[in-house]
Amino acid sequence: MLSRGYGLPFQNHRGSDYRPLYVTRYLGWTYAVPTTLFMNLYPVMDKHPALDVLVRTLPQLAASAAYCWACGLGCIVRDADVGWSLVGLGVVAYVAVIADEVVYVCEHIRTTSQPWIKGASIIIKEIMFVAYLAVYLLGSWGIVSSYACQLFYGIADVSHLVVLSALLFVYWTLDDPKLTSADHRD
Repeated sequence: MLSRGYGLPFQNHRGSDYRPLYVTRYLGWTYAVPTTLFMNLYPVMDKHPALDVLVRTLPQLAASAAYCWACGLGCIVRDADVGWSLVGLGVVAYVAVIADEVVYVCEHIRTTSQPWIKGASIIIKEIMFVAYLAVYLLGSWGIVSSYACQLFYGIADVSHLVVLSALLFVYWTLDDPKLTSADHRD
């Protein structure tokens, strides 16, 4: 659908190969990135109500939505200085989210059940998010092609979500007292 011009396409002025930028993709990321963060971090505070976790992670969630839009807007404005400043602001917000996530995990990883599995899930997510940022910047700088970026995003999105979903399933299943109690029988 996006390749046919739907999805509110704009000219990407930061890319070297004049690839389009689709607003609908950024709308999706505005929802998907904070949701992925919350789903990945909520289990670390498994002894706290979801509202407490939401309040604690709200700055991260807002900053992650903001960095998506800062980078997106930075690509479609014509003025190169303003555009690269917005992209830089998005990268700074991204680094701030990672720094706060490290603090958050350090605060709670020792008190959660299954810290190794939950910690691995967070490490995998961070590695993938850093890879996304690297590919985004390499594409914007013209080092890799638009096709290579899209190929990476397509494969990484599917594989990343499959791995995170499997890890969520494993630690939520292992935390279920009905499935782990000694008197459980099928």
